Amino acid sequence: MTTFDPSTLHDTIRDSIAQLAPRAFCVMIWEKPSARLRVIVQDPDCEERDAIFKRIEWWIRTPLDEISAQPPVPIFTTVLPEGCCGNECIITAMPFDVSADVVGILVLVTPKPIRARGINQIVAQRRMFGTLLAYHLEVTALADLLDSTQAVLRTARDLVDNPSPQTIVETLRQNLFKGRISSCAMLLFGGSSDKARPEQRPYVEIQGTWSRRMGSRVGVGVRLYLSDYPALLERLADQQIVYFPTTQSIREQFDPLVNGLLKIERVRSLALIALKDRTQNLGLLSVAADKPNAFQPTDLEQLRLLGEYMTLSTYAQLAAKRQVQQEQHLTAMLNAVHDGVVMVLPFGKGGHVFITNRHFKMMFEVPDEGAEGISLIDLLHKMRIPETIRQELQTIWLGIPPRAPNILRGEFHMVNREGQPSDIEWYSAPVYQEERSLGRVYTFHDVTPERTAQRLRAAFLSRVSHELRTPLTSIRGFAEFILEATGDSLPALAREYTEIILNSARHLNNLFTDMIEITRADAGELKLSKAEAHLPDLIISAVARLELHYRSREQQVVMELDDDLPHVDVDVDKINQVLTNLLSNAIKYSPEGGKIRVTTRLVTLADEFPPSAPSGILLPALLVTIRDQGKGLGRDEVEQVFLPFYRTEDVKKQRIEGVGLGLAVTRSIIEIHRGKIWAAPRGEVRGGCFMFTLPTP
Repeated sequence: MTTFDPSTLHDTIRDSIAQLAPRAFCVMIWEKPSARLRVIVQDPDCEERDAIFKRIEWWIRTPLDEISAQPPVPIFTTVLPEGCCGNECIITAMPFDVSADVVGILVLVTPKPIRARGINQIVAQRRMFGTLLAYHLEVTALADLLDSTQAVLRTARDLVDNPSPQTIVETLRQNLFKGRISSCAMLLFGGSSDKARPEQRPYVEIQGTWSRRMGSRVGVGVRLYLSDYPALLERLADQQIVYFPTTQSIREQFDPLVNGLLKIERVRSLALIALKDRTQNLGLLSVAADKPNAFQPTDLEQLRLLGEYMTLSTYAQLAAKRQVQQEQHLTAMLNAVHDGVVMVLPFGKGGHVFITNRHFKMMFEVPDEGAEGISLIDLLHKMRIPETIRQELQTIWLGIPPRAPNILRGEFHMVNREGQPSDIEWYSAPVYQEERSLGRVYTFHDVTPERTAQRLRAAFLSRVSHELRTPLTSIRGFAEFILEATGDSLPALAREYTEIILNSARHLNNLFTDMIEITRADAGELKLSKAEAHLPDLIISAVARLELHYRSREQQVVMELDDDLPHVDVDVDKINQVLTNLLSNAIKYSPEGGKIRVTTRLVTLADEFPPSAPSGILLPALLVTIRDQGKGLGRDEVEQVFLPFYRTEDVKKQRIEGVGLGLAVTRSIIEIHRGKIWAAPRGEVRGGCFMFTLPTP
């Protein structure tokens, strides 16, 4: 460390005592709190000064505890035989005040005793000596503090890029204390304090070392168990630094194993610095020297500051290590999944890609490099999929913030890298840790085998239905011919039976038609003939077609339609089928004399939907609501009602005709139009309520 240039103090004292003609002189200070005696200034012209001053230091220590610079000023003298150049010397020591905790001592080496006049002359200057020495010590302390601060900052800067234990140790050796330390080590805590798990008792493990005698990394991985050091750990927790200035103090603290290691390193003084925060002990830093009393209070303060910074660095290193381990574990788990998986964090365009698994990269031929650390939309552009699908996914994914609670799902068709057609089903949901949103996960599942099976089933049902519809057409035709040709001449019983045959044939024909449409929709083979249409006009036409039906039950249909709604691209026949199914159900399940209400509106924000609405609705969209005054549906029925052949218990008890395929067909038609359909449960609305959306262009 930088020290204050003592030439000013030396020259002033030399000029003041010049008339006494000393052979040598020095200025010492006695630091009362640490009982430390050290030389501040000494005469550089005496060849034997080191030997003389060592003897002086040994002699002068005896009365130091009783030294006082207040009058009468004690003067200590002794004879030093053969002290200087083989001649007898007289040693004279005079104390003077520097501060409350420091006493200065002027030591003169003369060939004969100093006369009283000379002593009085020096005593008269003791105030000046004290002031000058206090200034010298203050400036030296400031210089040391500045040097310490710069060294700590330099150390902190060097540790930014690589805060590993070994780097910390090497940087500490290079930047602090220079050649004054003989060894240093960084140790991190491990194990458990749980007495029920003795195999994991607490220990410190050496993570980085440097030794002047042994070099670097010696002893890394060695564990020292802490069960024998509760008092030392308590002192470290309270004081942050524990200092052992002498070999004796070290020997009294540690067990034979540790003392043996320290003896090999010739450790004479040792400082232990705790690396801890308010809640957790991370480890400790050991700094040793091969001389006793090697560390000053400023050195220990420097180590304390460094310990606080190293606590942060150690936290950063441990956090980075844990993060790498977690990422490795997460990658291993994701790579074991046979679906494509993408995890995004909630920032960047559509989210920031945190991790992707191997199957995702293989599925969409995404390069290994550059798949992570980019925005979700950038990743989308790296995926090998049809451009129309890419634009559709981009619209959907950008429409939902990564932190949003919505669950999204969809399906698209592509050609895989083997040139085979593939059907991919994707799903997206938010990821939470406790109540905090971490981002979203996207999964991609190849449903080609399932869709192939569905297509085969659809083809089989279509073939069977066709074969069955042929004789049904004949049966229906003959029944209609009999009723028309015979007129009133047909006996009443024969007419009744013929009408039953005709109605049953029509019912079976409708049933086969619904089954074919469901299977085709599930297999993705339901073809649409889209055209631009005005939805309110389609609703008015559907209501008009059912007028006789609802009037026969003395019901009313109230239409609240927004005539300014934008047009939609739909298959008009299929949407008419949807409206007919939903209105027929409302008429069927409403009481006689009841009221049915049909409303439409444009929705642009997800918050505008009722709580029962599903997630993943494409916006903007037209919302159609059909409400009746029937009993409605329970919460456990609102999803099941769209399953094929499902009928509620109330419907079964009332023996209302139907087989339960109408709503299944309706859902298939709406979803193939990229819309959503759902039912609101009792409690949210009164009566039955069905809603569906159709996205606007």
